[in-house]
Amino acid sequence: MKKTCIQILFIVLAFSARANAGIGDGILSITNLSREEIMIEIDGKIYTDYKDYTNAFVIRDLRPGNHLVKVSVMTKVMPFKRVMLYNKNVYVKPRFFVDIIINRFGRVLFDEQQITGNQFDDDGRDGRNDGPGRNDRPDRNDRPDRNNNWPPRNNNYPPQPPIAMADNTFNAFADAIRRESFDDSRKAIAKAGIDQNFFTSAQAKQLVSLFSFENTKLEVAKYMYGKTIDPKNYFVIYSVFSFSKSKEELAEYVRTFKP
Repeated sequence: MKKTCIQILFIVLAFSARANAGIGDGILSITNLSREEIMIEIDGKIYTDYKDYTNAFVIRDLRPGNHLVKVSVMTKVMPFKRVMLYNKNVYVKPRFFVDIIINRFGRVLFDEQQITGNQFDDDGRDGRNDGPGRNDRPDRNDRPDRNNNWPPRNNNYPPQPPIAMADNTFNAFADAIRRESFDDSRKAIAKAGIDQNFFTSAQAKQLVSLFSFENTKLEVAKYMYGKTIDPKNYFVIYSVFSFSKSKEELAEYVRTFKP
């Protein structure tokens, strides 16, 4: 009888552990905006099939704690050797999305944001999930639909509204864009961050104002509209533009916008 009770207890504990697996897990994303082929190593595991993806590698269900992340690139001159771009212990907090971006100049940028609700459940960017994660195989990395995050696709009611990027995170994000010398590189970094976050109209105005050229400002302003939590206030962004034509084109885009 005692032996039977112990067996039942072990079975209950096993099911309990399985049910709680994944609670508090995080997500790690590595986005490569450079033209170089990079090698990714996480906790000693080398992901040699990164070239099968376009520019982003994502591991979901990542256990909280420190993870050694190495990103390197092969030199194109003799003798060939690996040059380390990033080699740090990354602390993944419970229920946090950690984003590492390699820009076109090989500079590495780091950002993180708390995961709320189903904010990143369907962002369309999955990398191979073995190693430190707990899932199996990724999908190919198409650029995420900017509007798939809202409304949530589950049946939990009431649905949780999207949350704008925290001010301190936004300031770091804006600084990373501001440090770039050219509008093209600024735009690439901006879009990578916009795809994974939500913003206020005031934040959108600040971000668009970082660009030098009118056409780039207009492109980014259109790109951000679907990711603002207060679109009724989007009128604040019009003061960023110098020409009436740009304002009219953005107004028409907003008027006919379909999520």
